[in-house]
Amino acid sequence: MLFQTISWIVFVANRVRQRSSGVFSATISKIVTLSIAIGTAAILIASMVLIGFQKEITKKITTFAGDFEIAKYSGLVAPYTPTSVQVGQVNRLMADLPSAIEKVTAFTQTLMLIHTKEGVEGICCKGVDPMVAHTALEDYLIAGRLPDLTKATYQNECCISHHLAQRLSIALGDSVLVHTLHATVRYRKLKIVGIYCTYLSDIDENLAFCDMRLIQRLNNYSPETVNGYTIFLKDHVKPTKALRDTILGLIDYDLRLISTQRKYVNFYDWLAIIQKNTTIFMFFVLLVAGCTMLATLMVQLMERSYMVGILKVLGGCDGQIYAILLYNSLRTLCIGMLYGNLLGLGLCFLQAHYKCITLEPALYYMRYVPIYTHWKAILFPNLLIFTTLFIALYFSLKWLRQKKIIETLQEG
Repeated sequence: MLFQTISWIVFVANRVRQRSSGVFSATISKIVTLSIAIGTAAILIASMVLIGFQKEITKKITTFAGDFEIAKYSGLVAPYTPTSVQVGQVNRLMADLPSAIEKVTAFTQTLMLIHTKEGVEGICCKGVDPMVAHTALEDYLIAGRLPDLTKATYQNECCISHHLAQRLSIALGDSVLVHTLHATVRYRKLKIVGIYCTYLSDIDENLAFCDMRLIQRLNNYSPETVNGYTIFLKDHVKPTKALRDTILGLIDYDLRLISTQRKYVNFYDWLAIIQKNTTIFMFFVLLVAGCTMLATLMVQLMERSYMVGILKVLGGCDGQIYAILLYNSLRTLCIGMLYGNLLGLGLCFLQAHYKCITLEPALYYMRYVPIYTHWKAILFPNLLIFTTLFIALYFSLKWLRQKKIIETLQEG
């Protein structure tokens, strides 16, 4: 019985749609399909671009600064002063949190002045741990290489940002004179072997990289003494407050733990603003699409008032008539979403492969619009659109039923 009822509803809905060509409702249906297609494409693109920004900027920050940083409290007020941490103080982190932590790397740092013909520039020179592969840093090299960490002794080599290289007129292969700002000033002549670029001002304007053992020598540290440790989490792990509290419980009381989300709060606040604007944009797109769906239902009812009367005379109930309207509306919704996915995914894949749309790096921290093409970024917007518009259709039909629209049309 149920199958027969469904078959009858589908049959009548198809006949209504076939007989609608040339009437006003057919034009409205095409407009609604186009509206849903454009809305779907817009939401899909907005979602993939938003996640692309989040992933790209987070990747840049965590590549250079990790997810958490461990250092002495004595370096809190003046973070570039030579405060030391013993290796044994953080050795148990990897053993106690193997499912959350990917690696823990040591770092050293010191404040330096670079002397060139163009002038003097202050930078923070960060020492890279020679015991750990830093292949992720190579993704941001635009010339040269990272300092050679494979030798038995440290090399007087340095990697600086493109921003600093341009400001100081430094080219790859040049040698520059630097000196520390300690009580005992130490001079070194460093060779520029690499130039990197992230377009993140807090990194590009301040950081240079060299062998960790060179900074240990300049700071007069023992081989077991460093300035701090960088914690890199696994891809599926988020730097939550609960994880932060767990790590704090495993390290010594005289060590502080700071997340990169707090250290580079400006970039994360900027991402939060973009996410808020994208959410507002999606809301209005869905609101317009929902209103057009309601308008389609009303037009179909008004144009088919004669059919409604006949169906009522033949014994059709209100639920069957509303089911016919719902079937046709869902068909319009699915066709619109299909076209919207083809349009949105097509534009996204073009941007991902050919980088057609460029950006101003000073404002957006990258040269082109990023696209995140993971299947989750495609599935979620589609579920959001279908669920939202289906609920809008359901409550629209419920509202029409409460207003007894069919009885009014039958009497007319």
